[in-house]
Amino acid sequence: MKIEIIAIGNEVLCGDVINSNAAWLSAELYQRGFEVVRHTTVADDETEIALALQAASQKVQVVLITGGLGPTVDDFTLEVAAKFFGLSMKMNAEVIAQLHQFYTVRGRAMTPNQEKQAFIPEGAEAFLNPVGSAPGVRVQFQQTQFFFMPGVPKEMKEISKGFVFPFLEQHNSPQRFFAFQMLRCFGAEEAKLDHLLSPLLKDRVDLFGSQIAFRVSLPDVFIKLSAWDVSQEAAQQKIASAEALVREKVGAFIYGEKDQTLEECVGNLLKEKQKTLAVAESCTGGHLANRLSNIPGSSQYFLGGAVVYSNELKKKILGVSEKTLKNFGAVSEECVREMALGLQKLTGADFCLSITGIAGPEGESAEKPVGTVFIALAQKDKDLEVKQFLYPTNREWFKLIVSSVALNWIRKLLFVDLIGEG
Repeated sequence: MKIEIIAIGNEVLCGDVINSNAAWLSAELYQRGFEVVRHTTVADDETEIALALQAASQKVQVVLITGGLGPTVDDFTLEVAAKFFGLSMKMNAEVIAQLHQFYTVRGRAMTPNQEKQAFIPEGAEAFLNPVGSAPGVRVQFQQTQFFFMPGVPKEMKEISKGFVFPFLEQHNSPQRFFAFQMLRCFGAEEAKLDHLLSPLLKDRVDLFGSQIAFRVSLPDVFIKLSAWDVSQEAAQQKIASAEALVREKVGAFIYGEKDQTLEECVGNLLKEKQKTLAVAESCTGGHLANRLSNIPGSSQYFLGGAVVYSNELKKKILGVSEKTLKNFGAVSEECVREMALGLQKLTGADFCLSITGIAGPEGESAEKPVGTVFIALAQKDKDLEVKQFLYPTNREWFKLIVSSVALNWIRKLLFVDLIGEG
């Protein structure tokens, strides 16, 4: 079965709205064993909509259309579709009743234009919208099934799960099954990962029967493994075999799978090792602490953070000496050392990270350009370590990269520790 997804709306074409609906639908359909072969986006234009429907009817068996089902003047997708199908529009009794209830419950009067949402092509099947007003609609035209859904992502997802996917699974059992694995990496560029893995590949992207793809989402790189086979078990076995090879070559850079973040990975390792962490931040302004505290249950291992942006707070809270600040400056190895030691004394955490640097665009010198950053790590019963980096980018990216580098430092220490325990 070949499926096309059509998004309708000027707001999508002009860039005001990102077409997240198509991405979500494709991912869901692939996991269910269906193949999406085309994404199409068209304007709120009768001719363009009709041409898109005509082209899709000649190429695929299923078309999923989002957008243009609402009450406003630019919502005329179903009217154009009905004309193309040679059908008249007729008010659906169930939909109009649901619309009245929808607005009554919300204490709002239903305006005449909102009734437009109850008109669907004659003979079409309607699916009531559980979280909105416009219904989902199915029309069969020749050998192609057309599904019309609202463009609002929340409504589209509910109608897809309650109406579209069940219909496809009931009437068109997939002949192939899909499996995938997403491996999240940090600490190596996309080109380096590709260089390390390319000797394993056949026909450019084939790895043990799986397809490999790289995607950059700075500062991370994702490696996606995808496989099709006659059964779910067979497809999953292909993925498992391919993943084992990838981990053998680049496992040191892999911190998580699927949606797992770097901070989640570090949190899980800290819990497993029963260790605690505290942070002291200057140039990152609390970004690292924010990432750590965003994880549910992080109070088990994250003791807290100090945002010591000014020199006065570096002195008052962490005990950084006036002499150090005068002789070496706030952005220095000496300062970041004293920050980490002061934090350790203050919190007693197993791991104490401190960060100071120049986020820019001002504050640089010949010796310390914009992007200079020092990170220190104090551990119980171990020598304090300091690392210096240079990330000349904008402030937002600087904070993200530096906090990730700090987290990855902890991850590698804990990961090696776990491996060492065998």
